[in-house]
Amino acid sequence: MTRKELLEKYYDMEMNNVFCYSANYLMDSPKKGYDHEWREARERADFLKELIGECE
Repeated sequence: MTRKELLEKYYDMEMNNVFCYSANYLMDSPKKGYDHEWREARERADFLKELIGECE
């Protein structure tokens, strides 16, 4: 497993968290009461996406 593959795996996991905490399929807003969790998962996913970009 490469560093990029590992980062992509963690990115997929965080995006799954974003999906679970989202109010709709567009994943553009959190479910009621999950604002903090949704925001943190989005931030982690964004950061991982940046790291993946640096691996290329």
